[in-house]
Parts: sequence; structure tokens; C-alpha cells
Amino acid sequence: MYRTAPLVLLALALFAPRVLAQDEDKPLHKTGYRVINVHRHVDSPSPEAVKAELEVLDRVGVSAIVVLDGGTSDGKLPAWIELRKKHPERLIVFGNVPWGRIKQDNFFENLPREIADQHKLGVQGLKIFKQLGMSIRDGKGELLKGDDPRLDPLWAKCGELGIPVLIHMADPKEYWYPLTYNTFHYGMKSEQEQHYDRDKMPSWEELIRQRDHILKKHPKTNFIGAHMGSLTFDLKQLGETFDKYPNFSVDCSARTRILGRLNPMAVRDFFVKYQDRILFGTDSSALNNVKPDDEKAVAAWKDRASRFYSRHLEYFETNRVDIVEPYGWGKEWLRIPGVKLPPQVLEKFYHANAEKLIPGLTRKKD
Repeated sequence: MYRTAPLVLLALALFAPRVLAQDEDKPLHKTGYRVINVHRHVDSPSPEAVKAELEVLDRVGVSAIVVLDGGTSDGKLPAWIELRKKHPERLIVFGNVPWGRIKQDNFFENLPREIADQHKLGVQGLKIFKQLGMSIRDGKGELLKGDDPRLDPLWAKCGELGIPVLIHMADPKEYWYPLTYNTFHYGMKSEQEQHYDRDKMPSWEELIRQRDHILKKHPKTNFIGAHMGSLTFDLKQLGETFDKYPNFSVDCSARTRILGRLNPMAVRDFFVKYQDRILFGTDSSALNNVKPDDEKAVAAWKDRASRFYSRHLEYFETNRVDIVEPYGWGKEWLRIPGVKLPPQVLEKFYHANAEKLIPGLTRKKD
């Protein structure tokens, strides 16, 4: 009878459970640093959603979030500002552009006034969603480019008021590639949402060109590129963009699945070199698809959201090699190695860079 070698049995006993193990039963990773999440969504000014989010933050030690869905001065923004007054140390509110009015007369001429009105109400920044350059059309039905001269007064007004623009232009370059066996999101959730029709969508290169042209035209306005500036696949190009445009920073939101594919030493070295230009963010929404009065669903969401934050913190603070990707991409098989950033880099990445760019925040001494 065939007898399995004792060493093989020992190896299976030691490693098989670790390969298959998930992380829901592990203690949460609670940070000891001050952390500001500069990229978080709360779709409506709901006290229940805010309460649930703050309870999650307390579990993992995160200090504050930037809500990117503040809306406009005559929309939901006043309600958001009132909520912020109740949690002044924990909520930071960014306003939005009223693109729904783009067909109205004087839309572009009124944008600087709209931003000034938002600023008077108390917004601390402006969020530009990725529809700009991709799908927003002007009154003539023409696709609106990000660097359209009609938007220049908007960007200039943000610079004049000293509020940053968190801008999402393009997406990972891979989204423009054909779906093949080499596609990272092959077979994963939302596969089709991560793939664009190249014949119907402006190219990745064109969208990045528009973004960089904005940076060049408005050096006095601070821009924060959402999702590593859509350059996670090419950190060399991102570094060159930093070097060329001092008014450009990025947040790291929703890109750990890409960073985790790189050599952790390379990621660490990049974060160290550009430690003044990268901000912590996660993306995702508070109480997403959960009814606030459904106690069981809310409790389950808080558990998921706490784990979501914990995985992010573990990735940046430890050198573990078995971290589940925060969003759960490829959870059945994918594990990413932590990059264990140095403490002085974490201080900037987690809060000091945000405090430098976003008005109304008390900058902590290094």
C-alpha cells in the first residue's frame, strides 16, 4: 500500500488550512495612528448612515471621513453641512457640480458662483466624478472634455477659494483592454463593469491627457487624483506626473487589488519617495443597499465595513503575506502582501497630507 511521506502530511497540515482560511474570524486590525479617509461615499445626508459609519470607524481607530456626495447649494448640501456641525471632528464634506443643469443658459458662467455659494455654506472641497470626459454632454450634445476652456473659471475659483478638487478621470488602463484569460478581473464580480467599449469611449490616453492639461493650466489649484490618478499600473508615469505638476496628489482608494500584484518593496519605495503626495482613501458607501431600520442588515453591514477597513490598515501597516484584498476580489484564492510603510510615511499618508490640502482641518505636528 502506498504510504504518504510524513513530511508531506506535515506540510499539508501546516499550509492547507492557511491557504483556505478567510479572515472573518480574525481580530480586527485597529490602527494606532490618526487616520482620515479622504474617499468615502454616503449617498444621502442620513443620520442613520452617519451613525453606522462612525461606529465602524471607532472599531478600527479611523478618525474622520471625507463625504464626497455633498451635492449642490440648492440640493442636499445644506443638510450635509448641518450633519457636519454635529460631528465637526469626524465629517468633512465635499460638494459636487450640478451637471444636470448643463443644458440651461449660462450654465458654465454660473459655475464659479455655485462653487462660491457652496464654499459659503461650508464645503471643504469639490468632487468630480468620472462621467466628466466619458459621458457628460453639453447643450449641443457634444461630449464635454475635462479640459474644455468653459470649465477653466470653475477650476480657477476652487484655487482662489483654497479648496481642493478630488477628480476621478479615466480608470485603470486594463479596463480598455479586451477581456482575455490574462485580464485580472476575469470571472470576478462586476467583470463587465470593469471593461469599456473602446469604440464608444474616449481612450485612456485621451482622458489622462485632459487631466494633465487641467493640471498645467491651473497650477494654483490643488487636485487630488482619485484611485491613484488612474496610474496604478504605471507607477513610473505617476511619479513623472508628480514631478511635473506640484499641484497634483492622489488617493489610494479602491486600488489595493492592483497594488497587491506588485512587489511590496516597490510599492513601499514609491510611497516613501512620494510620501507628501499620497492620501489614504477606501471608496465604497456607508449602508450601501441596506435599509437603516433593518437592524440585522445594519449589524451585518457594520461587520463587513469594519473588516473592509481592517484589511486596508493591515495592508499598509504590516508585512503579512496573507491579507485578503479589502474588497474581497478573488477572495477564494487571492492574497496580497502587506507593504509595512515606515511610521513617518504613515503619518503623512494617513492624515498630514490631507490636513495640508483640505481647509478647516487642524494639522497635527509631525
